[in-house]
Amino acid sequence: MMIVDCACDVEIATDLANYLRNHGFDAKSEEASVIINEENVWQILKLFLKETNRSGYNIRRIDSTNLLLAREVPIEDFGFLRCEMCGYVVSNEEELLTHRRAHGIQLL
Repeated sequence: MMIVDCACDVEIATDLANYLRNHGFDAKSEEASVIINEENVWQILKLFLKETNRSGYNIRRIDSTNLLLAREVPIEDFGFLRCEMCGYVVSNEEELLTHRRAHGIQLL
């Protein structure tokens, strides 16, 4: 059994459960989660995203029985900043400048 958490998106959970049932899987939705009586569902989830034109979504494995299906949101949308050299994330410009100095970048 696998549980797919759709990150509070009830609409996609309902669509996914219907899609799985239409393809012969035993699945049911409970609020924003889908329970599937199947172990290997990774490929069918990829097909679901492709066939329903949900290109902004990603699948992540949480543990052996839980997956997360959610829209990718860049951290910059939340006001965070990212080091262009290593990808380190900080919450403000001052922290980013301090972090950049650790790379040996001299800022004037």
